[in-house]
Amino acid sequence: MDPHLIKEILTKIYDFQKPKISPFFKLISSGIVTYEGDKWAKHRKFINPAFHVEKLKNMVPAFHLSCSEMLGKWENLVWTNGSCELDVWPHLQTLTSDVISRNRIWK
Repeated sequence: MDPHLIKEILTKIYDFQKPKISPFFKLISSGIVTYEGDKWAKHRKFINPAFHVEKLKNMVPAFHLSCSEMLGKWENLVWTNGSCELDVWPHLQTLTSDVISRNRIWK
């Protein structure tokens, strides 16, 4: 949980390797999470500006609006059914795309 140690791990890409993943996971998923070494460093450098504090601060209104809408949908489900079991994963995927699309519109 120490930010200095996290920074050290993320900058020493050859000293700290990711655990090996199954071939099935490699088949269905690829991206920065599965990349190693120079390929990981190249992609990290490419996406790093998107996670600067100032850019994230500008996304707060989009996060707030999207989360409020999602929670409103959930409240309606509970209101109409009394109670319900909900698979949140599809809602979180929609939330992510909704925030990204709203952020692009507001720029």
